[in-house]
Amino acid sequence: MYPDLFGIDGFSMVVMIGLGVIAAIVTCILFLKHEGVSKNVFLDVAIIGVFSVLVGVIFAILTENIYEAIKASINGQSPQWTWGMTFYGGLFGGVGMFLLLYNTYFLKRNEPIMDKILVIAPGCISLAHAFGRIGCFLSGCCYGIDTDEWYGILFPGHDHKVIPTQLFECIFLFILSAILLFFAFKKICRYTFVIYTASYGISRFLIEFIRGDERGQLAGLSPSQYWCLILIVITVPLYFLLKYKFFNKKEEVKQNEI
Repeated sequence: MYPDLFGIDGFSMVVMIGLGVIAAIVTCILFLKHEGVSKNVFLDVAIIGVFSVLVGVIFAILTENIYEAIKASINGQSPQWTWGMTFYGGLFGGVGMFLLLYNTYFLKRNEPIMDKILVIAPGCISLAHAFGRIGCFLSGCCYGIDTDEWYGILFPGHDHKVIPTQLFECIFLFILSAILLFFAFKKICRYTFVIYTASYGISRFLIEFIRGDERGQLAGLSPSQYWCLILIVITVPLYFLLKYKFFNKKEEVKQNEI
């Protein structure tokens, strides 16, 4: 739709990703401040957060190119490099880097706060992802199948209106983020990561059925749908991991101090 800003090709996506990252980091810092964490910890969280995002972007691009290479191989074509990104590559790459930096850098300088990070992180991820989907809409990628309904949009290069799946997912992510952040700040539920993996996995799995951009399929499912299934499957073990590894352990420490 509007992929270029200030005469720079594809800059709309860069701007929206940047806004999403800033919103996520600021929200995380506000939560940690709300939890009584010191200013020095804010800075270290911001540092490892920025590095994790950068690595996540790299993994998102590499994963997308792997998809493109597989699709090209199936079609008997030569793969072409793309600067497109896939969310799941960025998610797992970014989370992996965050955990690495948390254990090798953060814990050497600060007391453990992983129990707090695990509560606020899903809301921040959803918030940043929502901004990213606005970037997808502006760039004209990740669109849906053809439609004649009132909500259809005619994207440049298309001869028929398509479903704006980017906006559908964006709206869902903003709502999910608001719920998760409300739960975190109001201390209603600590298992926000469980809510996130289940709700986003299911919603994205369903949205994929109305995606119109060709990304290849295996046994009738898109690559993203297989990642969705993984998210849904790990929901139950994730609940017990959080309960017995982080949250119950923290409660035991508090009781011993009393």
